[in-house]
Amino acid sequence: MGTYGYCAPEYQRIGQLTVKSDVYSFGVVLLELITGRKTIDTMRRTEEQNLVTWAEPVFKDPPRFPELADPRLEGHFPVRALHQAVAVAAMCLQEEPSVRPLITDVVSALGVLGTCGPDAGATSFDNPSPSPPSDHIMISANGIVLDDESMRERQRAVAEAIEWGSTSRHNACRCGSTSSV
Repeated sequence: MGTYGYCAPEYQRIGQLTVKSDVYSFGVVLLELITGRKTIDTMRRTEEQNLVTWAEPVFKDPPRFPELADPRLEGHFPVRALHQAVAVAAMCLQEEPSVRPLITDVVSALGVLGTCGPDAGATSFDNPSPSPPSDHIMISANGIVLDDESMRERQRAVAEAIEWGSTSRHNACRCGSTSSV
């Protein structure tokens, strides 16, 4: 609670903690994983010291998403998975708590990342493990058993939510509005 770099904007403004504050904090941790950077790094140039502030302009420009990838990966990662991970982090890091997803939706979106195989837009990424069988099942965060069809439907819903979040953020930036929905 209140750790600089991880606390949500509403906590900084008014000291209010909510479930959505935790989603914001998770977004910071996810961004650290994506970039390989610390949330606050005083050894970097001033404009790059705060990880979220540095990354926010890139969130609005998907062709720039590879700039966020940990340079130690040397470009060896599935591009589609990077795009999905950045989209999830961006959704979690929304300024307004009402626009942030529920953590169950974040878990679902990250579950989709876990199913990205070597054909998921990889650059030079090699995945030694075989693709999952087509007749597998998964247990969702709330304990519901999902078959392939249910998982595809859930993945479509998560993808729509990601797209909605991206569009919502883009429209809010164009209008200069940060009002809640």
